Amino acid sequence: MSDFDVAYDKNADVLYISTQLTGPSYTSEGENGIVWSHQIADGRLVSMTVLDFNAHWQNRLAHLTEQLTEQLHAPSPVGPMGRARSAN
Repeated sequence: MSDFDVAYDKNADVLYISTQLTGPSYTSEGENGIVWSHQIADGRLVSMTVLDFNAHWQNRLAHLTEQLTEQLHAPSPVGPMGRARSAN
């Protein structure tokens, strides 16, 4: 899995999560103002833009994390009740 850069624009209330883009990509808008960008060649997730991050997602971070891990096809780091899973 690639490393991701994370940036938050407080004035616009937008969270940006991205990795190095190695070719053309396409975007699709998901639920609640999330924009996903995938590389055309292999469908790999290359960025995620979360609009109204603080206003909408501050109390829903577990749900946002679930959406990101689903897009990455990764195990969820969040357990029941929104608690972080322990690293064993």
